[in-house]
Amino acid sequence: MFRPPFAQGLSLVELLLALALGLVVTLGLTQQYVGGRASASSLMDQADAQDSGRYALAFLRQSAAAAGNLGCNGRAVRLMSALNGDWDDLFEFNLPRPVQGFDYQGDGASTALDDWRPSLAPLPRQASGGTVNALARGTGIRPGRLAPGADIVVFRRLQQPAFALAAELAPDGEPVVQNSADGLLRAGDVAVVSDCEQAAMFRITRVSAASPGQSVLRRASGSGPYDNDGGRSLSESGQGYGGGVHGEGAQVARAVTEIYFVGHGARSREMGLWRRSGASRPVELVAGIVDLQVWAGVDGDRHDGLDGPNRYLPFSALADDQTIRSISVAVTAASGEATRRFVQTLSLRNAW
Repeated sequence: MFRPPFAQGLSLVELLLALALGLVVTLGLTQQYVGGRASASSLMDQADAQDSGRYALAFLRQSAAAAGNLGCNGRAVRLMSALNGDWDDLFEFNLPRPVQGFDYQGDGASTALDDWRPSLAPLPRQASGGTVNALARGTGIRPGRLAPGADIVVFRRLQQPAFALAAELAPDGEPVVQNSADGLLRAGDVAVVSDCEQAAMFRITRVSAASPGQSVLRRASGSGPYDNDGGRSLSESGQGYGGGVHGEGAQVARAVTEIYFVGHGARSREMGLWRRSGASRPVELVAGIVDLQVWAGVDGDRHDGLDGPNRYLPFSALADDQTIRSISVAVTAASGEATRRFVQTLSLRNAW
């Protein structure tokens, strides 16, 4: 009878050794996989932080470049207001101050108004009694959502495109403009009429159709600080707009104030860069921005014959008579474990 040869299997020692070797290989592959994922995640966090910082700087750079734009002759025009409120009472439309900053000096945890210098009291904001210092209700900044430690910077300008005057405007008249049918100028807007010599701010109370392609901007008087003063004309010198030697640049444009701050949303504690533009509600522009620091570039030696900035100061350290020539901003962006800080000097081409 045939008997097959004896079949030998693995011994217990050999089996345990094979299992140990397999476990070592598996652990090595697992560690490599986990390390690769961690490295990829770290690289993605760094890329996200870098993108957030670049986007934030792009917004700030664009606003800084346009700050102080008052028409064809820039800051050289004589600017007046036909509204009831004084310039300092009209934060949203205080065009004589093209750039303004608020330096945080609190304890790093509080967001009280006086934690910033100067105080945030003039800021359009939401308070216990409703909206203060703002043209429209419900559009103010909520101080409790601001990031402790972060500065606030403000830019003011005229919105583009502007609308050319269709007819010469008398100092006591109402502007007639071209091509406003697209609705960019609306009732309730605060606007500025300007030419290359003078400018005046007023509030549009009604837009009426004139001849085809033209509209009349009515400016009825009222009693509020943002309403038109019925006793004021649009020219301190009694000179009209759109006529004479410098009339070719006569236009009407909306006044815009842009407030940049770092804060978190109503439903999220994640910080981001926010902007309140004009009389609209604040909008988050870039997520992941955790800090903003701002310094004003001034001419520290007025007798050296040079107009450029040679000294950078916190806005809280500025003297009343110092002209801001440029600003320096530091933006800190964070994503996951990655943090990036970006510093850049921004030119103020129209602000002085």
